[in-house]
Amino acid sequence: MSGRPRTTSFAESCKPVPQPSAFGSMKVSRDKDGSKVTTVVATPGQGPDRPQEVSYTDTKVIGNGSFGVVYQAKLCDSGELVAIKKVLQDKRFKNRELQIMRKLDHCNIVRLRYFFYSSGDKKDEVYLNLVLDYVPETVYRVARHYSRAKQTLPMVYVKLYMYQLFRKLSSNPSLASILIPAHARNQAAASTPTNASATSGQPLFQTLFLLIFIFWM
Repeated sequence: MSGRPRTTSFAESCKPVPQPSAFGSMKVSRDKDGSKVTTVVATPGQGPDRPQEVSYTDTKVIGNGSFGVVYQAKLCDSGELVAIKKVLQDKRFKNRELQIMRKLDHCNIVRLRYFFYSSGDKKDEVYLNLVLDYVPETVYRVARHYSRAKQTLPMVYVKLYMYQLFRKLSSNPSLASILIPAHARNQAAASTPTNASATSGQPLFQTLFLLIFIFWM
């Protein structure tokens, strides 16, 4: 671990040429259908540090912001969709996202499947890539949908989000200080919250601050 930058953030670059990562080379190939397949050496999000090859395809950008870029991709071995969050590691700051995500294991929080490092276009640029469970919606989009329709967010959604928030906090109260700055655009939400109970493992992880914001819309 001493040779890896310590940091926090999302995803994977989709450049057509191989790029080195902190663990090894990033290989790009084509499958039988001609689709680009990216293979990296990544470390599992939980458990011992045992790097392994992970291949994914169908990469596309689904979000970006000051934190970096988020991609959607499909794992070649299972066909599952994942989100890859790619963030530049700024040496001026000590980011703890990776450290925190590796400790979180709860059905209401998106799971960190793998992580790996990659280099950027500029010299000494290093990116942390977090391979996470993919959730198609965010609280921001849900709230925006009802706002544009001039409707109030259904109370059942608010109750569901609050229940899941406090359910997670009850399992680890120390997370309270981490959750306060959460932003609506970064909060995962199922496309049909009424069909996703907190006990089913659907990752709907919200914050009290966010729900107060929704009430004010």
